[in-house]
Amino acid sequence: MTSTTAPAVPIVRVRDTRDLLSVVPYALGYRPAECLLVVCVRHGGGLGLVARTDLADLRRPAARDEVAGLVAARAAEDGTTAAWVVVYTADVGPGSTARAAVDAFAAALDAVVPECESWVVGPARYRSLDCTDPDCCPPDGYGVDELESTAPGAELVLAGRAPLASREELYRVPRADQAQRDLAGRAAGRWARARTAAGDAVAGDAAAGDAAAGDAGLRGWRSRSFQTWREAVAVAARGGTPSPAVLGRLACALEDRSVRDGVLLSLVPGAEAHAAAVATGEDADGATDAAVGDAMAAVVDPAAARRPDAARTSAGVAVLEAVVAHAARRRTAAPLTLLAFLAWWSGEGARAGFRCDEALAVDPGHRLAQLLAAALDAALPPGWVRARSVAGLGRGSGGDLG
Repeated sequence: MTSTTAPAVPIVRVRDTRDLLSVVPYALGYRPAECLLVVCVRHGGGLGLVARTDLADLRRPAARDEVAGLVAARAAEDGTTAAWVVVYTADVGPGSTARAAVDAFAAALDAVVPECESWVVGPARYRSLDCTDPDCCPPDGYGVDELESTAPGAELVLAGRAPLASREELYRVPRADQAQRDLAGRAAGRWARARTAAGDAVAGDAAAGDAAAGDAGLRGWRSRSFQTWREAVAVAARGGTPSPAVLGRLACALEDRSVRDGVLLSLVPGAEAHAAAVATGEDADGATDAAVGDAMAAVVDPAAARRPDAARTSAGVAVLEAVVAHAARRRTAAPLTLLAFLAWWSGEGARAGFRCDEALAVDPGHRLAQLLAAALDAALPPGWVRARSVAGLGRGSGGDLG
């Protein structure tokens, strides 16, 4: 399951379900298919939680009930006053996975939300699954072409929005051309050999009783790796793209957990001063431990929550996506996981889930990706979203969707 809150689309006013369904592809960025979507509206009409789940993940009754319960709990926490359960599929007949999923989600939401509607959007028609009055809702529904001609949809088109054909098309990082990947691959190989040499030095010096000298060799490699990251981010912040050689070194460097964790901390405001110490694997003192704790609290704890710094995050995403585009697939688990973390922290649950899936497809045992996937499966939002949800209970949040 993936979820987010108030997708970043221009604000538009919707009048009815037809208008709402027409803007869903613009809110997601792609045209949904074979999935179930829950769209929640807060008191006053502001768009709240938006949760999406593949129908393939809802085949088992236990899975349906678990995910439906999680979404309902989040909807209640978010101050939801109305919810739409929308399934995108051609088959919603009795006994189908889609119908069972809609019923499970509608039942869970009905228990906590004052108003809940269920709809199906197929390849050619869309219709209500609740209304049986033919004078109100034709049994065969309405043509989906009607969803292409609403006023909110026209506003979004004029604003330059255009949904892509699929989620994969929206989120996939395009591969660099073969020549650039070859350059990056050779650089990654050289950087990996340098680390191996540093590790061999650690082992040799430890055997000789000079552990400090050996540790310095590996710390030096990590320090140079982290400095490469900093320089690449500076290039990206100026609108440039790091060279394939730099991106290859980073692909290798991020496989080292200390370097990866230092990079993660460098993206959290207030943790920069201690990121280098974490990246080099130096023994943590009390100040470093406290800084790491504060950084994680800024991400997950509503009481200390901070939103990501847009400029810092944008530059970091640019570098990490460039690493993924240039690196050998076997080296992409770490940058994909960091991209998933940044997407989750930014409130882009759907993007985070896609990146997590990509990372785990490369390395099913990647621990950080597994932890992040568990948070997404549990519909756990970042701290700033949870803090906003609590603060927003009991007061209006505007009259528009967007």
